[in-house]
Amino acid sequence: MPRARTRVCSQPGCHHMQPEPECRQHRAQRDAHQWATTPTKRTRTAAEQKRRAAAVTEHRALEGNWCPGHNRPGHPSTDLTADHIHDIQHGGSPTGPLQVLCRACNSTKAGSRPSP
Repeated sequence: MPRARTRVCSQPGCHHMQPEPECRQHRAQRDAHQWATTPTKRTRTAAEQKRRAAAVTEHRALEGNWCPGHNRPGHPSTDLTADHIHDIQHGGSPTGPLQVLCRACNSTKAGSRPSP
């Protein structure tokens, strides 16, 4: 099996060679920044994952594979996700109520939110 080619770190001025785009130090800095600035990185615990799965399961038991839609009519979908009604980054509680949308509607909703 051929070895991965090494390349220079993608951060300007860094001379470290490795097979990944960033060296270990810059990857750790990026991960620390993501952890500090992205609310879902802090709140997506095992308990939160179970709560979201339970919300989707309950929705499926009542409505089936049906997305209520976001800025569009309801439609069938098998790719359902649970999302906070009030964003954590906009002052919502991490344990606040959830709504179930398909992944496409959830992405549309995230894209249509006002920036902080």
